Amino acid sequence: FIHLISAIGAGATSSFTTNPFWLIRTRLMTQSEFTPYFYWNSLHAFRSIYQHEGVSGLYKGLGPAALGLLHVAVQFPLYEKFKSLQKKNQNDLKESLQVHQILFASTGSKVIASVATYPHEVLRTRFQNQTTSPPKYRNIPQAIKLIFKEEGLKGFYRGLFTTVMRVVPASAVTLITYEKVLELCK
Repeated sequence: FIHLISAIGAGATSSFTTNPFWLIRTRLMTQSEFTPYFYWNSLHAFRSIYQHEGVSGLYKGLGPAALGLLHVAVQFPLYEKFKSLQKKNQNDLKESLQVHQILFASTGSKVIASVATYPHEVLRTRFQNQTTSPPKYRNIPQAIKLIFKEEGLKGFYRGLFTTVMRVVPASAVTLITYEKVLELCK
């Protein structure tokens, strides 16, 4: 429970403070001659979004990003469970794990969390890319219905493989480093 609450609190803080950066990144990555916007760089994007869409424009996609808190709510408790299942004495909190055991726990928990919660990434990106009025996606329930109607279930998993290939190694390196540094500090 402590891991769950800590992960959600950290995730909420991170989502709120970094949403403008995610928005700008998404817009820069998806702009083309067909988009109604064009930015020369991140600063230009920030200024343009602020001028044309206001402060709220910088927080487009925050609702679906909040659904992303479910990701940490799935990953970290699973990570702790996978770690404990590999310990010889499951009650020994100080027992160290080998790198391959941490790798298993981090990879397994990250893959499961990514697959289970990936639709929020699709929703967030769709909301962030909206610049015209009226918007195609008005709210989360309406967006879910529309994506399902137009694209089926696969619409919620576009780009999943690429995302997993990017985030699993990063998660593994982060958690192995964390565990080994923690071990050194004991």
